[in-house]
Amino acid sequence: MEGIKKRIMNINWVLADDVVIDPTVDLARIKDTGSFWGSWKTWRAYNTDNVICHDTKKAGELIKRAFHAACNFYIPNSLYVTLDRPKGVRLYEGDFLGHEVDNKDELVAINLAATVSDIVLLLGFDWSPQEPNSDQLQEVKARNYRGLVLQAIKSNPEVQWVLVDHPKELTTELSDLGNVSTDTLENVLKLLNV
Repeated sequence: MEGIKKRIMNINWVLADDVVIDPTVDLARIKDTGSFWGSWKTWRAYNTDNVICHDTKKAGELIKRAFHAACNFYIPNSLYVTLDRPKGVRLYEGDFLGHEVDNKDELVAINLAATVSDIVLLLGFDWSPQEPNSDQLQEVKARNYRGLVLQAIKSNPEVQWVLVDHPKELTTELSDLGNVSTDTLENVLKLLNV
């Protein structure tokens, strides 16, 4: 097919905070398809390339240990001055003001990965329908999380979002979107020829 350029797709992985990748799977094979984005909590087990830390105290601890020399380390711009403007640290804008939410690092990783990706492969996430939590605060946090995920995906309609090895059906809000799908890790690796 002379004259037709093959488009190179930018593919990245976002790891959930509590992801557990099957130890029999070759991690290098997965990483051959794209960079890992995730919380500082994922770095030790998976050598995450692009690490997020939205917590002031933890970010300070990691910077004191020169963690940012081992990866692309992202903190919110609002922490930069507070932490004495550390060199080599990457910044992102935005905060969660007015949003009680857990797993902030995951949400930031999702949003940042979308800015550099044609395809975002999501590993370790469970975005299936959930029963309402009887604890009102936990239910508010869960609802806010789901809303922020939906907002990130809708704000990036040109990105294809693939939930890899998703355990159940997706929520209706996500399954109705044309740029969200599910697949198995084995099939994703086959399709990407690794």
